Amino acid sequence: MDKSWLINSMTNEICENFLLYKTAKEMWDAVKETYSTKENTAEQVDIVNVLHDLRQGDLTLTNYYNILGRHWQQLDVYEEYDWNCPEDAAKYQKIVEKRQLFKFLLGGLNKDLDEIRGRILGTKALPIIREAFTEVKREESRKKLMLGKQTAVAITESSALATRGQSSNNGGNQRQQKGRPWCDHCKKHGHTKDTSWDIYGKPADWKPRSNGRDS
Repeated sequence: MDKSWLINSMTNEICENFLLYKTAKEMWDAVKETYSTKENTAEQVDIVNVLHDLRQGDLTLTNYYNILGRHWQQLDVYEEYDWNCPEDAAKYQKIVEKRQLFKFLLGGLNKDLDEIRGRILGTKALPIIREAFTEVKREESRKKLMLGKQTAVAITESSALATRGQSSNNGGNQRQQKGRPWCDHCKKHGHTKDTSWDIYGKPADWKPRSNGRDS
């Protein structure tokens, strides 16, 4: 048993009480003596309740997984069984690992990861939880990458549509102007240089329109 593993499996408040032990065995024996007693049933219940209620929600996948792992390790400190047969201990450990896998996948993982969850649970031989976490993390990274690409494509298409729309409007204006008379003197549409009022003045019979605009 590694001393660093024991330290990492405990909260800071608990860990501070056992840092001075020289070996992992001494630390483990002290932890067992302190916490593996019937008087700590309330603490075990608290941990079980936290694990039951824990959901990923706004947590990152890594944070969700780490919080689960930390509470499972704390629960291991409280739970200790004297097995008469090593095979029974191994079987029980597999049962615990399967429960942990189900909690990770079914008991709190966000809905947007349903596809990878289904693929993992559909395999003939279920992976251990560390392997499942790796697969889910890989799928999460892939989805984020694809979402980023889709966003970039959507922005590009939106810009292209805006550009085409502007070009279409400009083209429409040009088509409206096409075919109308053009004055080289005034640089305006609506008349020619030969009929420009700036050069020849207004016709004698000209009358202003009601809206005040010249023709």
